[in-house]
Amino acid sequence: MAHGSRSLVLVVVLLSTAFAVADDGAPPGVIRFRATMASLGESAGEFRRWRITRATIDEAHPERSRVEAEIDLASVDTDLEERDRHLRGERFLDVGHYPAATVTITDATFEDPDHVRVTATLDLHGVVRTFPMTFAITDRGKRRVEAEVTLKRLDFGIGPALGWYDPVQIRDEVIVDVDAVVPPAAPAPSPSGG
Repeated sequence: MAHGSRSLVLVVVLLSTAFAVADDGAPPGVIRFRATMASLGESAGEFRRWRITRATIDEAHPERSRVEAEIDLASVDTDLEERDRHLRGERFLDVGHYPAATVTITDATFEDPDHVRVTATLDLHGVVRTFPMTFAITDRGKRRVEAEVTLKRLDFGIGPALGWYDPVQIRDEVIVDVDAVVPPAAPAPSPSGG
């Protein structure tokens, strides 16, 4: 997998997974990414550690919902330790200076009964970007959603621009896939008194 592409995919995944939460400390889903190297084709990876830091779900008024997630960038895993070290390094994710990325999901609206459009705000590598995302509801009973988004790593200052000819360079576009579980709605406050 290409080094820069993985970084970009990671960002996309972070945004998508902000809807998930788990009770046992395990990530509430999966954040995967795919990137293409100039001459070596597509490569893929995953962020192994991420968590929901805040979740307010209002099913009656989804536009009032807000989910915040934090992704541990050092948990990047492409099944090749040398490549993972390179991605964690100063040239790409620079986890020494930017150990985590944060994603905030707001403004949820139903496009149709099976698709929810949201506004995602991603803080990655010291850069904040806001963009729309659409989640498909894949299992209502389990509250499972999936999304795919394409991010540009250079928008976040990750990795060098593609050179004239460098077969190991990563293309700017990184595809992030999210498969997550939506946290349950918060219980309505009980009336006080009597």
